[in-house]
Amino acid sequence: MKSDLPKSIHFVIITIAFLLYATAQLAAAGKVYLVLGSDTAIWNGMDVARYNCYYSPLLYTDPSANAYGVMDPTYRNAMTDSYGTPMKLTWWMMCGSIFGPGSNTNVPFPNVMTMYLMKKYHGERVQQFGDELSLHYHTFQWNDYDNDGKFWWNQTYTFEESREDYEFTLAQLLIEEDIFPVSFRSGWHFMDNGWQHHLDDWVPYSMHNDWPNDRIDTEEPLDNTFHWADAPGQFVPYRPSPENYQLPGDGPGWNVRSTHLNTARYRDLIDSIFTRAANGQDQLACIWGHLPETDFLSNLQIIDSLAHRFSNQTGVSFRYCTAIEAMQRWRETSDSLPPVLTFDAVESGDDVYFQITTDEPIFQKYPFVAVKTIYEQYQLIPCNSSGANSWQTATPVSKQFLARAAVAVCDTLGNQSLDFIDFRPADTFVDNEDAGYSEISGNWSSVSGDFWGVDHRMAGISAGDSAIAEWQFSPAADGMFNIEIRMPNVANPANQLTFYLTENGSEIDTISTDAPTANAWHYITTANLATGSTVSLKMVAKTNLANANVAADVVKFSALVRDRDLHPASAVLDFGEVIIDDSTFADLALTNRGIEPLTISGITSANGFSGVQQQFPLTIPGRGTVNISAFVVPETIGDLRDTLRIASNDPVKPQLEIPLSAKVQHYFVIIDNEDAQAYSETGTWATSNAQAYGSSSRYAPLGQNPGAVATFTVNIEKSSYYDLFEIVPTTVNAADHALYQVYLNGFLVDAFNVDQNDGSGNWVKLARYHFPENAAVEVRVIDDGGSTPGLVLRADAIKFAIPDDATAIAESGNESLPESFEFEQNYPNPFNATTRFRYALPQQSRVELHIFNAIGQQVATLIDEPQTAGNYEFSWDANAFASGIYFARLKAGNQVKTQKMILLK
Repeated sequence: MKSDLPKSIHFVIITIAFLLYATAQLAAAGKVYLVLGSDTAIWNGMDVARYNCYYSPLLYTDPSANAYGVMDPTYRNAMTDSYGTPMKLTWWMMCGSIFGPGSNTNVPFPNVMTMYLMKKYHGERVQQFGDELSLHYHTFQWNDYDNDGKFWWNQTYTFEESREDYEFTLAQLLIEEDIFPVSFRSGWHFMDNGWQHHLDDWVPYSMHNDWPNDRIDTEEPLDNTFHWADAPGQFVPYRPSPENYQLPGDGPGWNVRSTHLNTARYRDLIDSIFTRAANGQDQLACIWGHLPETDFLSNLQIIDSLAHRFSNQTGVSFRYCTAIEAMQRWRETSDSLPPVLTFDAVESGDDVYFQITTDEPIFQKYPFVAVKTIYEQYQLIPCNSSGANSWQTATPVSKQFLARAAVAVCDTLGNQSLDFIDFRPADTFVDNEDAGYSEISGNWSSVSGDFWGVDHRMAGISAGDSAIAEWQFSPAADGMFNIEIRMPNVANPANQLTFYLTENGSEIDTISTDAPTANAWHYITTANLATGSTVSLKMVAKTNLANANVAADVVKFSALVRDRDLHPASAVLDFGEVIIDDSTFADLALTNRGIEPLTISGITSANGFSGVQQQFPLTIPGRGTVNISAFVVPETIGDLRDTLRIASNDPVKPQLEIPLSAKVQHYFVIIDNEDAQAYSETGTWATSNAQAYGSSSRYAPLGQNPGAVATFTVNIEKSSYYDLFEIVPTTVNAADHALYQVYLNGFLVDAFNVDQNDGSGNWVKLARYHFPENAAVEVRVIDDGGSTPGLVLRADAIKFAIPDDATAIAESGNESLPESFEFEQNYPNPFNATTRFRYALPQQSRVELHIFNAIGQQVATLIDEPQTAGNYEFSWDANAFASGIYFARLKAGNQVKTQKMILLK
């Protein structure tokens, strides 16, 4: 039946129906939340083979580096989500483990230096863009799992092995940087149930599900072991099971799948995310990279382009979020208010407890309470419930030792509250860039580089002249303050420095010193200062040299003054390679960071393999350092482990333990490029900070005329076979056809070419020789013109070492039938008149042993007969032959081997 309705009404009805359908379709579509971020470390300087690494801060301080690039508003504002919001980033800053023993003195705390640098140089931009700062932690541990004597920063087998350091890092981040993680990413994506349980206690949101990847590393240094094949493969958050972190369960925390920027860029993952959202399933994707990566910025731009492309194709809007924001939006909560938090100290004599209350339930099992002592120790304090949303710390802390206390809580949605109580003022650092610094006299100029901050000031002075700089600060509380200065390294440093300390214009102390150790904190004095006063440290630099330089950088004023505090220069003592039955010594530097004398009553060995040459008791004056000679007694080939136990009147560490290790080997000798009496050069050479052995190495441009030569000279004390090794820094630009010549007592005994890039960074075996007792040996490394142009000839160290099988070579061995045909190098070689040959026959053969001279003429036949299977030795008397190079050729059936010999008379 034909409708009587006007056409206009039909049009309205159809339009309304279409709009209703479109609205329903939009309502059915899911949402996309993109969490982009960086697992942010410092790679420049990180070396898993070195315990104390120095980390360059240039990634954060250099305006041309990636940190400044990604924080540039022009760059960031060009990438917006469907709602016009510029891209937000989550910065999971790598702290703890390998950074802890870092040798950096140009940051307050190496353990958390990445967070410090990010906040100092880019904190304002982080706030401007709404970025999130959180934690990334690798379970590095300095150990030797395979007991081969070589220590590495290995990935631990379990989280429990790293738990103490992880909790220390959480406490230090909270105390020093006002940061406690609400979201988290684990290093290498490693996870086990123990770590998941710990996260479930403290951190609600994780973003390290690495489905579908599984990997086990079995060769040291260990890294990148992880198991995620059973985890969910969708970009949808889930609660990890307490029984299996990979599987969804009923745990209190959350996890979600993550992927690297390159994976998302190349594998159509962005397309699949928007497609699933278009089908009605909300998507939350964590897409991460590494700030130091050269393509980090361009990868973010590519992800932004892909997100817009697939958003337009599917009609699904997307939102750039931080990790916390994304999880809260995915959970569809409107609660963004943090808990109302109270944090109070309750004193009972010297004991201090802390009471904590909130106005709502919290995610954590109890508030995370951390304290810092004047000994710069950090401690997590457990809490007991004292009522609804109320807790008190379970153990007291001594008030006389307290410096700062902090608490972190978040509600079940991740809204966080922090609070702090200061018992001592925080350290104050006055840098040359700060308002408290001034220059009174001298011709000063700025020097840019890797210092405290981005530069320091330097003045040149001559004999009779002076330069004066001043640092001022105002104490936040009455009390004792240690005052220290950090001096950069300069050429020809001024050797007469006088420091004048004044308060409100009145002189308190005058301290004179020669040039302090560069790039180290140098103690000036300790003074009792008043709140709000004007404190001035004035440095007057003079010299008796014709020309000298003085640098001014940073002064530290610290209220963390203690009576006695014993510190070793290094937490571990590694003797490296040592010779069996030969006691080896190393300096053990011990510093008293307290202001009162500290007495060491004794140092003992846990296992009896080590000791010290020192009479006890030994007193270290306040702020003083002593060097003690420690030794190991290597009695067995292999790995030596021991612990030195230092007993003192340190009130916090009355017994300080220092683990030590050594790799015991047969006799060896190492010649380094820094051994002035054993190393020499011809041609043009330069020093490289890259090193594999010692503190430096040398390199020479190729193509000089004549070619560059490095010569290593050594006296071999013991007669034996020796393996020759060399080591150069890890490199790809070293000579690929360097000539090596080996001389014995002035005679050339061997020459061969080496690609120095192969195995660089490690000891590489080059050859084996027999040397007599007290042999004068010389190794020359030569540019003979055979290497690829543009490379460099490198020299670092060489080593001659008696191999483990030297005894079997020199003495009669097992007479069981050999498994293969062998012809060993003659012994001795070079030789004077008489030498011996050893060979092995796996089966009966006709044997021929012939001698040839250097031009290929056969000059002697020593053996020509059938022999049964077995091990053989034959001596050759060469009295009738002239000195020179000869070749011994052994033939057994169809098998032939030749050895080169040197006859020296």
